[in-house]
Amino acid sequence: IQVGATEYLVDTKKIPYFESFINFQQKSGQNTTPVPVHNDIPFFHVINYGVSNGFRQFFRRMPTQLSDYHILCERLEFLAVEVVPAGRKIHDIMLDFRGAKNDYDKQERREIQGNRSLARDSAFRLLYLFLLGEFESGARDSNAAYQATLFVVSHPRIFRYRTRKMVKEAFEERFVASEKQRDSLDKWPISEPSSDRWEEDDVTTEVEDVDMDFDSDWS
Repeated sequence: IQVGATEYLVDTKKIPYFESFINFQQKSGQNTTPVPVHNDIPFFHVINYGVSNGFRQFFRRMPTQLSDYHILCERLEFLAVEVVPAGRKIHDIMLDFRGAKNDYDKQERREIQGNRSLARDSAFRLLYLFLLGEFESGARDSNAAYQATLFVVSHPRIFRYRTRKMVKEAFEERFVASEKQRDSLDKWPISEPSSDRWEEDDVTTEVEDVDMDFDSDWS
């Protein structure tokens, strides 16, 4: 599919909008070129790569401006990309986060590595919910959002600079944090790494543990 001036190999099952677009062109007789042509879509090169290789790729390839993430998420919604499966809530995303931690199997006497890629993908799902999601219970959802955000910002060896920065900014834009919550988040400074190697590795390394019960009310 050609989007703007660039041709892309697109998985229409993951970007359903284009399946409908191509079907419409064929049925209406508008498909007169060997490659279907669509008007330019902001950040489509990032969208196509992230949909194919994991939502964590968005953090690695997007500018660190929340306004750009608004555009990105709106385009994902327009393209009918299933970022957050129906029925999944912040609680489910927190389970993905906790699954990134290493565990110890006492019977086999060995350490079981956590799934960091899933946790990093779900960090984007969390940001997407903050920007476009609808929440039913103000206080309860706000507290769950805070707990999830705190988990992200307090685990710099799982979630690197770009992820932690954007998730925190999205939370602060959507929710009104209490003074105690702001203080807890600010205990984990988010500074741009001095190295130009900003991309996260999809490998497991030891992480700091933060003992938190995200269902409790810390505020």
